[in-house]
Amino acid sequence: MKSLLSCAVCAIAPALLVPALAFAQGAPPSPGDPGAPVAQPPGGGPGVSSPGAPPQGGPVPDQASTKLPVPQEEPDNLIWRGTTFTWTHSITTTTLGVGRDNIGDEDDSYAWDFVLAPQIYLLDLPNDKIFATAEAGVSVEWTDSGTTTTKHEPQFRDTQLGVGYQRNIFTSDDKEWSTKGTVRLRYTFPTSKISIEQGRYGVISPSLSFTQVLRLLGNKADGLNNLTVVAGLTYSHLFSRSFNPTNPDLERQRQNASGASIFSDQLSFRSFDIDRLIPAATFILPLYKDLSLTTAFRLVGRFRHDFKGSDCEVIVMGECQKAERLSDRATYLTDSTFDISLSQPIYDMFQLNVGYNNETLTIGEDGKNRNVFYSPGAQFYLDIVANIDVIYEKASGRKNIDLPPGPRSTLTAVNEYGNPSF
Repeated sequence: MKSLLSCAVCAIAPALLVPALAFAQGAPPSPGDPGAPVAQPPGGGPGVSSPGAPPQGGPVPDQASTKLPVPQEEPDNLIWRGTTFTWTHSITTTTLGVGRDNIGDEDDSYAWDFVLAPQIYLLDLPNDKIFATAEAGVSVEWTDSGTTTTKHEPQFRDTQLGVGYQRNIFTSDDKEWSTKGTVRLRYTFPTSKISIEQGRYGVISPSLSFTQVLRLLGNKADGLNNLTVVAGLTYSHLFSRSFNPTNPDLERQRQNASGASIFSDQLSFRSFDIDRLIPAATFILPLYKDLSLTTAFRLVGRFRHDFKGSDCEVIVMGECQKAERLSDRATYLTDSTFDISLSQPIYDMFQLNVGYNNETLTIGEDGKNRNVFYSPGAQFYLDIVANIDVIYEKASGRKNIDLPPGPRSTLTAVNEYGNPSF
């Protein structure tokens, strides 16, 4: 009887040993269970021996050393997220034979713009953010419109520095309704050739905007998820050497009030736009997946200096005379801007914008009201935007590249400080 019992134990023990060792390694004993390991080849895997064979790969580890790895936390957001580099192609519609002939000094043009726009978050809380921005770039014209000294001359653009504060006023529980307010202050430095030679010192621009996201079909839909409306108001003031464009290096011979010849540095008799007031509205609508449609409108109010003149502007027959001026002379002009574009991100690392832009005087040189949607200066454009922070995160392994990209809500369609640049 004792011999029979010993034989039974010898037969059963190997059958019980294998699943026990597998369980000690943290793997479920049944291959059919969810998460069961792939079947090992004959002889077992490391640390698991087939019945009657010596252990392979050293001693069997204990249970504490075989715990499942703890999922790593998401990396912190980069403080410089939102940093972009944009390559823009712009061409006037008349260059492509679209529209009527040019009027006055409006020329056919095809140009490239390269713009670097870094952004840094100084405060990054869920509902409150303080950020600093900059923008610098170079432009190259590939046609011959007469705006440069040499052919295809690269020209620096004016450089902007700014700071802003954004407040999340309201966000619904389902994240499909939200209201944000943004206050910004920017200063534009005269780094372009034209601004430097005209005697501009810079432009200060405070602005206020509100971003409202309205739910349409919801984030789970393939398109028409929600509508983003951005309304803003910007005021700007110009600091310059004079109310007129001037260049001290220019010595143009003119006559003063007494008739004597003098040298003048004045480039134009027209006043700068000393102050501007710009209301704007932008609408962003996701059409399908990540493809979105953006439409923007602006009205640029331009306030010019009113030259009062002096009591002795010209001498006639030995006596000082003051020139008469029209009582209804214009010191306030307006421009209108219409912009419409389609945007498609590529794995969030790049974005393509194809659009049409028309910015023109409200009243044209022929004295008639111009069409808000078209003028001889209207342009088609293509933006190739590189999101530098996203490229860095995915190249460094901080984040994975999702294939294919999933649909995004327009909660993230506008930049994180709340509105497209006004």
